[in-house]
Amino acid sequence: MALLRRTVSAILILGTVGVVMFVLPSAVAVAVLLAMAVLGMVEFYAILRNANIPSFRILGIVSGVVLLAATYGSLNVQAYVDGRPAEMWREVPLLVMSLIIFTVFVRQFPQKNNPQPLPTISCTMLGMVYVPFLLMFLFFLAFRWTPTSPLQRLSPTACWLILYLVAIVKASDIGAYFVGSLIGRHKLFPRISPGKTWEGLAGGLATGILASILFARLAPSSASAPEAVAFGRLVLRPANVWFLGAFLAAVGVLGDLVESLLKRSAGMKNSGRLFPGMGGILDVLDSLLFAAPALYFYLRWFAHVV
Repeated sequence: MALLRRTVSAILILGTVGVVMFVLPSAVAVAVLLAMAVLGMVEFYAILRNANIPSFRILGIVSGVVLLAATYGSLNVQAYVDGRPAEMWREVPLLVMSLIIFTVFVRQFPQKNNPQPLPTISCTMLGMVYVPFLLMFLFFLAFRWTPTSPLQRLSPTACWLILYLVAIVKASDIGAYFVGSLIGRHKLFPRISPGKTWEGLAGGLATGILASILFARLAPSSASAPEAVAFGRLVLRPANVWFLGAFLAAVGVLGDLVESLLKRSAGMKNSGRLFPGMGGILDVLDSLLFAAPALYFYLRWFAHVV
């Protein structure tokens, strides 16, 4: 029954993501990402509360939304604003993050009776780094190479990149789950996640590689480089497909373990109950949060823009 609920939730999530990316304007996709960030931060600060760690929850959530909104705006400045080049406006998220850090420290000043100022400051910041900062790389994948107005649909580049990210990471999750359930004997990190095994990790890596190869075969080829793998405007050499599949699968496992560590530290099994059979939004996003920046920087270093 748990597996059935998990499967139904996964199908509904993937269907919603598909409609948002391929049918609706990009403004809807941005709104969905912002909503995910808010829900993720609510769950993160609930984990802190369960562990009796104080934080500036409202400040953290508002700051996270502002950071993501600033990132979206900076990536979609296409020309000049008040005579300043678009490249300058891309540094706005750095300015916003600096102001957020300043604000969190200053917010602690009037709290005379808080016996834990250091955990309050550091864990408030951790919530913003863990959720909105890492989610920010989904905005980079969607708009860094193809700026899009709010009323336009996401570009083919954005759709292919996000689909690839989700397909590889979640296929790896499924492969690790089934292989670990069938033949898993040697525990990976029992202190952090008792259910994960080395056999499951190997199955997840193999599934990630297979999913990457299959995705590359389905992706349209580039007219300028027919032998290469094209993700819209980005082109990769075929040899990258094998490594990238294993790399994203491994980073996804790391993200899963990090969230397990956070939950276990607070005595929680799931971060929430939003998705039947899967848990909360962080239980769905945990592997993607780490894999998104990994994919972005890999593409920045090794992909060619056409």
